[in-house]
Amino acid sequence: MERIVSEAIEKFSLIEDCRDITVALSGGADSMALLSVLLKLRQQLNINITAAHLNHMIRGEEAERDQKFVEQQCKAMGVTLFCERADIPLIARQSKVSEELAARKARYEFLESVSNGLIATAHTASDNLETVIYNISRGTALTGLCGIPAKRGRIIRPLILCTRAQVEKYCKDNRISFVTDSTNLSDGYTRNRIRHNVIPVLRDINPSVEETVSRMCVSLKEDAEFLDGAADDYIKNSVLDDGSLDTRGLKKLNISVQKRIIRKFIEQKSTGINLENIHINEALITALEGGRTSLPGNCYGVSARGVFRVEYPGDEKSVSFRVHTEESDNKLSENIKKINNLLLNSYIDCDKIKGKLVIRTRKPGDSIRKAGCGCTKSVNKIFNENKVPVGIRDKIPVISDDIGVVWVYGIGTAQRCTVSQSTERYIKITVEEENKSIF
Repeated sequence: MERIVSEAIEKFSLIEDCRDITVALSGGADSMALLSVLLKLRQQLNINITAAHLNHMIRGEEAERDQKFVEQQCKAMGVTLFCERADIPLIARQSKVSEELAARKARYEFLESVSNGLIATAHTASDNLETVIYNISRGTALTGLCGIPAKRGRIIRPLILCTRAQVEKYCKDNRISFVTDSTNLSDGYTRNRIRHNVIPVLRDINPSVEETVSRMCVSLKEDAEFLDGAADDYIKNSVLDDGSLDTRGLKKLNISVQKRIIRKFIEQKSTGINLENIHINEALITALEGGRTSLPGNCYGVSARGVFRVEYPGDEKSVSFRVHTEESDNKLSENIKKINNLLLNSYIDCDKIKGKLVIRTRKPGDSIRKAGCGCTKSVNKIFNENKVPVGIRDKIPVISDDIGVVWVYGIGTAQRCTVSQSTERYIKITVEEENKSIF
């Protein structure tokens, strides 16, 4: 098994320049085998080894037994051990999460706190297979099919190419003592049900299923890294000075890259956000088509005019607008054969105005029939359709005459006041935004 571990260390560049390794030591067969292998390879790899054990206080006397066991083993091996206790049942209740999730979070926080170098966990090829099956059962994309990464930040997994059967044989052949976690025998945990009921069937079909899936994960990870690289390059070149994302080039890219770009950008702008596929899909549609979508973590994805950004409630309160109007009696260019959207949205025909123009914000009952639209709609309904943040709706400029609304920022000019080839006098409207809004 030393050969397989050495192969994994070299193949995945697990150690590189760092020589201090802390082994996450539960006392089970996997972690005890990992500690033993690394001690045997210590001189060859030129590494320093310590160990760390977190007593989760979930299994009562059994948890106390595990702690005493690892303390005795580390003392006998001459390995420095960091040990700590955490009342996971209490933490889980207070945090309103499962004990599994609370234990995982506490364990990694503990490991990070006691290690100044790399942290080696005892995940095996069998654990990787269970993870892939679990991800498939929940619905996953390419990342989930890549399984457990051999290296993630400071976390390394030297046993990732070893099966559980190989680990158990190694412990037997080398007379390595270990303890057994009684919860591993219970089908009350999802992973245990997969381990006890699903994997035996797969092993009947393919006795080397762990190794096969490991090779698949390596191959898929190569594909994922290529797509991630393309997404990273786009973000690097498309983040604007205000921190928003220029999305005008998104449509030219493959949808797999598009999704990665949106996911990565949102994660960069949000702390601890847990994005699911449905959130990524909705955010991508918003980025491509404009509008606003809710995201986890009490934030929103907002897009307009080829720009996408992440907003939190209250961000829009600083938005303000300056409206400038310029009247002219110069005829529109005679070369214009078709009035384009810019003219429809930014110009008003002076001769079609009824009474006096007023620049204001929306009022109850405001409605407009947009140029090119077959029906009249309330301004509020149009705001809803365009997912305009509620907090800025009362700040958006509106121009009206004695009859009603003539123009709304971001919506355009009413059909009754649009310019045409016969327009002789017109008003050109420009708007300056102080802090970007939805439009």
